[in-house]
Amino acid sequence: MISSDASWIAALRQPGAVAFAIMFSLESLARGVIVTVIPLQAFEILHENARDVSLLYFCAAFGGFALSFAVPALVRRFRRRWVYTMGAGCLILAALLLATGTLFGQGLGMMVRAFGAASLGITLNLYVMDHIRPRAMVRSEPLRMMFSAVPWVVGPTLGVYLHKRFGTGAAEGLSAAVAVAIIAYFWYLRLIENPAVAAATRPPPDPLTAIRRFASQPRLRLAWFIAVGRSSWWSMFFVYGPIYMVASGKDAVWGSLLVSAGNSLLLLTPIAGWIARRVGLRRPIIVALAGCGASTFLAGFVFEWPLAVSALLMLAALAAVTLDGLGNIPFLRSVRPLERPQMTTVFRTYIEVAELIPAGIYAALLSFLDLDAVFIATGLWLAAVALIARWLPRRF
Repeated sequence: MISSDASWIAALRQPGAVAFAIMFSLESLARGVIVTVIPLQAFEILHENARDVSLLYFCAAFGGFALSFAVPALVRRFRRRWVYTMGAGCLILAALLLATGTLFGQGLGMMVRAFGAASLGITLNLYVMDHIRPRAMVRSEPLRMMFSAVPWVVGPTLGVYLHKRFGTGAAEGLSAAVAVAIIAYFWYLRLIENPAVAAATRPPPDPLTAIRRFASQPRLRLAWFIAVGRSSWWSMFFVYGPIYMVASGKDAVWGSLLVSAGNSLLLLTPIAGWIARRVGLRRPIIVALAGCGASTFLAGFVFEWPLAVSALLMLAALAAVTLDGLGNIPFLRSVRPLERPQMTTVFRTYIEVAELIPAGIYAALLSFLDLDAVFIATGLWLAAVALIARWLPRRF
């Protein structure tokens, strides 16, 4: 027992799967505690107009998408550790802006939050690729997602409770405090960079060159499409799940409970890793994409029954967490070591793209159709990504 406790303490103190899982969990808590508050607060500020909420998300995602391409240059100019610290600082600034309760603060806070998440995501992935062997990622990635389950389960409901109980700024204050903890733990670990990967003497690459280089590699393109499909479902779920509940006459707490229940399934991600170790990545990823799309599509046809919609969205979430555990591995295994900073930046755009393009499409649909069109369109998109995923190598 003492030996087991000592091994866990050692794992907390040094770079490895457990330490990276904790870093990811802290980031998840900082983001998760306001992930449901943001759309509900935007819904209030914009007078319960779902189309205008979509437009606001589109603008914020576009700003975050454009700024994310500055991260490689920042890494080369200031080194990885400072960019990671800056990313956590952006989460603090975003929380302060969101706490103003104004349309300007809401929009700018969402954009700063997106840039902070991009900075954290890119630099953390670089550290993971430096310290985790490619074949070990089938174990480390599901572990990372499992560790983040508790923040994503507790965060959305806790954030809405704080918002309703103490008003605007309470949930944002907790998010900012967790971001401070991110910075503290990161510097406690004293992570080092692989000098072969992080050569600061080379000039910053042109973003367009990096995109062309990324697009020229079929496996990276395929990994990106799969990641976009997974992330676009979660983006839809986090925003339109709570909005659907409020629009159906339910209390905002029901929307947060739905999000928390879906996130609780992240505890099952080690099962996805166990399956992938036995049958490979290809089949679980294709089945998960198809199942997620079918369940979400059907939710659009039972739109008048919140219980049925909730049940179908939970089935879709079960498939989505499988993708969370496995969906990034095709990229992590395929990227070349010397191209990691540039290719990780391009790959990481799947998050902004998964918010940007669907938000624009949803805004157009909601100008003419009801909210059920969001579920139907998302289901069709996931089905298309499942067909694309068939190009994954059979022995991958």
